[in-house]
Amino acid sequence: MMTIDPRLWNFASPALARAATCVLLAAMVAHAPACARTPEEAPEPEAEEPEPTMGEPRVFFVQPLDGSTVSSPVTFTFGSENFMVEPVGDGAIHTGAGHFHVAVDGDCLEPGIVIPSAAPWIHFGDGSNEIEVPLEPGEHRFCVQVGDGEHRTLDGPGFSEAITITVE
Repeated sequence: MMTIDPRLWNFASPALARAATCVLLAAMVAHAPACARTPEEAPEPEAEEPEPTMGEPRVFFVQPLDGSTVSSPVTFTFGSENFMVEPVGDGAIHTGAGHFHVAVDGDCLEPGIVIPSAAPWIHFGDGSNEIEVPLEPGEHRFCVQVGDGEHRTLDGPGFSEAITITVE
């Protein structure tokens, strides 16, 4: 927007005032096309962002990563996407929800199996996602797997992940 200082309109002669008015009007006309828009040129209203779509659920190791070399004790952190991690509670089964289990030097289980409450499995029935584990030096294999309120493994390719690490 153009602003004009009113003190500029105090001219000594009427001819100078007319000339200044013509110059001012010419400047305004010259800038008018840049300021005015026809309906065809008006910007389109911004589209609303689409709602994020749910991908496939998955659980994974945040740390350590597969193939890592670490020292004992090892802190394990688990993550999830498109899956609600919750405490066991009263044992009710909630669709799309469950809790973590990790096998220490063990393999993942097939879907539909109740995860044993014994070695090599550690249960995270409180809904937590982290643990520190003392380990002997050497290679170790781990599986993080989710189970429902009955500790039953869930069916789907993303409901478990296995890694191998080396402890120095």
